[in-house]
Amino acid sequence: MEPAIRHLHAVTEALQQEGIPYSLGGSGLLHALGLTDTVHDWDVMTEAPKEQVLKALLHLDVQEKPCGDYPFGTEYKLLVHSDHPQVEILGHFSIYTEKGRCKLPNISSGLWNGVQVGSPEVWCVAYALMNRRDKSDLLLSFLREKGANQQILQMLKNEPLADESAASLLSLE
Repeated sequence: MEPAIRHLHAVTEALQQEGIPYSLGGSGLLHALGLTDTVHDWDVMTEAPKEQVLKALLHLDVQEKPCGDYPFGTEYKLLVHSDHPQVEILGHFSIYTEKGRCKLPNISSGLWNGVQVGSPEVWCVAYALMNRRDKSDLLLSFLREKGANQQILQMLKNEPLADESAASLLSLE
């Protein structure tokens, strides 16, 4: 069954109208890549200031949610709509490792149903840092089969990754 995307479209269209770069990550990305049928929520990444995003979403029901619980270093989280699947906006998505704050960049890798889809390389690392090995392994297999973007890999290697995540990235070269 295809998850409902009307709320996702409302959010992404509002962001696009204001020229705010974003990308879909999380289980939405896995679904867009054909790696899962289940979408828990729509994770939308952006590096835009929170005030700019709130202004773009003024016509929608938006709640600011607490964030930054270790190991997460994300600057802000906004929840849009209460219907399942919800849309979560992650501002400056990052995760702390034993080596420091790992910034996970908002990089679009293409379009799915009119929505900018995030980088599988970024989310492979994100899931590994969140100890969600099953999802990280799904993306790692996908990248081995389809090929990884070497520029994105290099960008990620410049972050303070955990050793296991760094080893996974090196295996994609």
